[in-house]
Amino acid sequence: MNSTRTEPLPDRLLGYIVDFAGWAAALSGLALVLVVGGNVLLRYVFNTGSVAMQELEWHLVSPIALLGMAYGMRHGGHVRVDFLYDRLSDRARAMIDLFSAVLMVILGAAIIWFAIPYVNQSIMMGEGSPDPGGLPYRFLLKAFIPVGFGLLFVQAIAQALINFRQVTGAAQTAADAGYATHKTATEVPGE
Repeated sequence: MNSTRTEPLPDRLLGYIVDFAGWAAALSGLALVLVVGGNVLLRYVFNTGSVAMQELEWHLVSPIALLGMAYGMRHGGHVRVDFLYDRLSDRARAMIDLFSAVLMVILGAAIIWFAIPYVNQSIMMGEGSPDPGGLPYRFLLKAFIPVGFGLLFVQAIAQALINFRQVTGAAQTAADAGYATHKTATEVPGE
């Protein structure tokens, strides 16, 4: 067996997409820091402000959270109780991760299902800010909901497949080890 295995093309492609989304979330985080700094500077140094700049602050939170979810799942940045998790066997961890990934698939599918009509309604009415001087095209902000949960859905499927292979591989390895031990114990010397 080749020890320098590479990920299959679909896994690599998904990885690139999720990593790109993580990169976009990181850039949104940097932009948020700059916008907040700019707003503070405008407010306290120049005694002025902008409704659009204030709205931009919370508009930037959307891509940070919604694009960053799949990236966090891919790179193990999601929340879990590590002091318990670390004490479990590899198979038990894989089973917990498999269960969690399946729950994320269900959650992602449900949120996408409910978010699409919500986003469509926003697009149809050309929703923008109700405040004078606010940002237009609020529907673009809302479109991050199905996009972000779509990425999470696909990443959760990939994670579930990885964990399923780990669970079944661990079971097969244990069965092979039991067979090898049984065979060694029952061998007759000289055969």
